Amino acid sequence: MNWKLIAAVIVGLITGVLLYFWTESVKNEQVAYAFMRLQPDRKVTRGQAITPDMLAEPVMLPESFGALAKLAVPAASAYQEWLKDRTAASDIPAGSVLLFQYFDDTDGGRLTTMIAPGKRALTLPVNAAAAVGHFVEPGSYVDIIGTVDEPVEPVAPAAATQPGAPGQPAAVPGQPAVPGQAPAAAGQPPAPAQPQSPVEQMLKNYLTQYPGADENDVNAYRKQAQDYKLGISSRTRVVTRTFLQNVKVLAVGAATTAEGAVTKANSTYNNVTVEVTPSEAEMLIFAMGQSNGSLNLVLRNPADNTVEDLPSINWTRM
Repeated sequence: MNWKLIAAVIVGLITGVLLYFWTESVKNEQVAYAFMRLQPDRKVTRGQAITPDMLAEPVMLPESFGALAKLAVPAASAYQEWLKDRTAASDIPAGSVLLFQYFDDTDGGRLTTMIAPGKRALTLPVNAAAAVGHFVEPGSYVDIIGTVDEPVEPVAPAAATQPGAPGQPAAVPGQPAVPGQAPAAAGQPPAPAQPQSPVEQMLKNYLTQYPGADENDVNAYRKQAQDYKLGISSRTRVVTRTFLQNVKVLAVGAATTAEGAVTKANSTYNNVTVEVTPSEAEMLIFAMGQSNGSLNLVLRNPADNTVEDLPSINWTRM
């Protein structure tokens, strides 16, 4: 008799435990939360901003999903504002539930929306010295300086002096006394001089200095002057030049906020993204090519936005 009672008690306990777990599972299935997800035909690539038209109806995830429910982005109004125009830190497959790990919130993650209309974001490679010991951070203003080889104005070749008026080129029959001025017809006043190109002006200066130059000298100097105008001279000098002043820093490394820049992952960045115009971007890319990719940033006081006319510096100007 006792063993039957004991068996009945054990069966009752087991039944009660199973009934408890079953009711809890049903309760969990009934408690669900809404989370954001992408449209089935919309995927997001890294760096692309999330816009409302990319989102489908929220997906309901039961509480029993545990960790996943804590990793997904809730479909609440506060999180919709948080997600607005936020860029993805990695590719997101179409139809996916949006997870917080897809977005780099600590670093900002909104570079595309930070760029002013008409401007561009350009990334420059830097090291600690070039970035003022990594004190440059998002929101800083800097000057950009580099050392390059620049063409030098050609030097006139030596020429024998021929008789002529001091300081004036020798007159050549049928040719104008001054380059760029048409010869005067007999009995007519001289035609007004046409505006001279930089090459013709350099040639005029050469003929004034060397009135006895022969045709070969003139042609050689003209070729050098034309090359100099095009920026392709065999004679160069090393100069340090300030290319741009008062340039806004948008990001350092992957950080677009000052708070994100001080994190361990971004505290030793090796690139800086600046905001420039399209023409300024071309100039900086050209300058990097001429300076072996090495440009220096000079940190400015945020209250100082003055722009000065600064000459380039070389050994003769120090």
